[in-house]
Amino acid sequence: MNEATLNLVTAAAFAGCAVIMFILGTMFLGGGRNQPETRARRPLMFGPLTRVLAAILPLQFERREALEQDLRRAGYYHRYAREEYLAMRNVMVVCWTLLVAAAFVVIDEPGSDWGIRIIIGGVFIGILLLSGPRLLLQAQASSRLKRIQYSLPDALDMLTMTMAGGLPLPRAMEHVSREIGSTYPDLSCELGIIRRQTEAGSLDQALREFSKRIDIPDVQSLTALVSQTERLGSNVATAFRDYSDSVRRTQRQRAEERGNRTSVAMILPIVLCLAPPIYILLLGPALMQLRGFVAQEDRAGGVLRPDISGMNTSPLPTANARTGSE
Repeated sequence: MNEATLNLVTAAAFAGCAVIMFILGTMFLGGGRNQPETRARRPLMFGPLTRVLAAILPLQFERREALEQDLRRAGYYHRYAREEYLAMRNVMVVCWTLLVAAAFVVIDEPGSDWGIRIIIGGVFIGILLLSGPRLLLQAQASSRLKRIQYSLPDALDMLTMTMAGGLPLPRAMEHVSREIGSTYPDLSCELGIIRRQTEAGSLDQALREFSKRIDIPDVQSLTALVSQTERLGSNVATAFRDYSDSVRRTQRQRAEERGNRTSVAMILPIVLCLAPPIYILLLGPALMQLRGFVAQEDRAGGVLRPDISGMNTSPLPTANARTGSE
């Protein structure tokens, strides 16, 4: 393989990686997430070809539903978010496949092992491109769920104060959503959706949809509590205040549980990493002194090797000698 071919393949690989990073950045790092109305108005990533590109690699119905759930958890509320994700993933996989095939045709020479290396590396990176975006999406969804769970008690307290001041629940949600927009943007987005669904239907239905999107125990318990409160005709503000205190206690208990679990998990690293140096520091000087003592006293005349040449080695008198003397 000459130098010009190697430079050409290197430039093509760099261009392919740049395109892949651009697509990933557009999908996962671009603006508009947690803003459903903005995401709904913006154009599709690949324009009219988005649906065609999304259908290149088929997807089962169960996996399609799970993908839509992960997209909602991560805050992608565009009506064609699933098609955009699949189109982005398929474009990366297809472009990488074409790049590997072109590199194999250009670089492969008779009697060289470059072709096998290209195929192995291409398959490995292709698997990463096929599964990597889903892993990133799941990580985003998990992080967003944790942020919503952490910010839920503060939002409930603010809802309680605004409703106690005389505002109805939709206006209270609008006010709280606007106030926490800079601090808790994820929950602010969800409160805005709940408010619009409440105006279109009912609070019970809006909270049920919220629990479907954000399926964490705190949200499901909140939905059940509000449904029961509406059926019994109780005060929703009081229910919010009591439930926010309960959520804080639950979070504190979970933090203590994680702390206890961490202390148990730290036992093995402590034993493996800290115990050997401690043993070396404590027993090392004693072992060195013992080694020097053994080396010094194991010589002739030492304590461990006494000189027995000067000792009386005459045999004991036999029985006949004792008899004769008598």
